[in-house]
Amino acid sequence: MANSTSLAERKVDQLFAALKAKHGDHCRNPVTGVSFVRGFDPVTVQKTEAVRALRACEWFSVNGPSDAPRLPLSYDDVDDYRNARGLKGVVGFYARSLSREGYGRRSYDVGNHPSFNDFARGLMAIDTGLWGIEKDAQLRMRFPPRHLAGMTSGAYWAPPKEYEDTMAG
Repeated sequence: MANSTSLAERKVDQLFAALKAKHGDHCRNPVTGVSFVRGFDPVTVQKTEAVRALRACEWFSVNGPSDAPRLPLSYDDVDDYRNARGLKGVVGFYARSLSREGYGRRSYDVGNHPSFNDFARGLMAIDTGLWGIEKDAQLRMRFPPRHLAGMTSGAYWAPPKEYEDTMAG
């Protein structure tokens, strides 16, 4: 019988095995960078999230813009991208939005998140405040601003119920 473990799952198993952490040790998810405590926080949750993130990264490399940088997965990398400007900045905002969980949706769920192009156009249509990415003339030409239902003023997309609650708060 063939082993049904995916490449992403095998990679995640290898990365977590390399942590060599003991019960009670503070660790970082080697893919997403999220902190957890070995033995207190379920490692299966961390592994599941890491597999989702790797699969989203693979999906983006096929379905994202051909000239886009790799999808960042850790919080620090996402922040670095968002601060970079240009296409790299848009990829950072997209990655942050894609990684969010809430209201029954799972993070890195590319099937239930707007496409990169739709997200980028929605991003260009809002005032992001501090980043000013929407003022980049080249990006505005490449991604003509268009309202995206669920795009928050925080520059991430939320499904309808979460969006309503976010805007009400």
